[in-house]
Parts: sequence; structure tokens; C-alpha cells
Amino acid sequence: MRTYWYVSLNNKYPLPMKGQNKRVVMSVQMKPKYSIVEMTREATPVEIDHCKLVYCGCGLWKDKHVQKNIRKYI
Repeated sequence: MRTYWYVSLNNKYPLPMKGQNKRVVMSVQMKPKYSIVEMTREATPVEIDHCKLVYCGCGLWKDKHVQKNIRKYI
């Protein structure tokens, strides 16, 4: 399954929209100053602005490009 990885700089993450029963956020790893968010779809511009999300890549957690981009922001 294709997942999208983001770093939230204010520890917020997108919640399900009204009328949707799909789970958008697969997992969240909460830390004191940031959160790592795994999503099933790309974040909308509103979600990016509200949650201060930084895109880190698409793929699996163990992919090198995802790990490299996450390390840049934490």
C-alpha cells in the first residue's frame, strides 16, 4: 500500500472530514516538538497549513528517501 509521510511541526494531524468514514491517517508518532504522520492520501493545502505538515516522501517507512527527508526536519 502506498503511504505518504509528513512531519507535523506543531503536533497536530488531520482528522477525518465530515461525511467520510475512511481513515486518512494511518499512524502518528508523537514527540515533544514534532510528530511523524503516515497518511493514505496526499494532504490537502488546508491540512498542510493548519497542521504545519512538511512532505517527506511516498512509500514505505524503510525507504531511504523517506528516512533521509524525515531526518532533515527532526
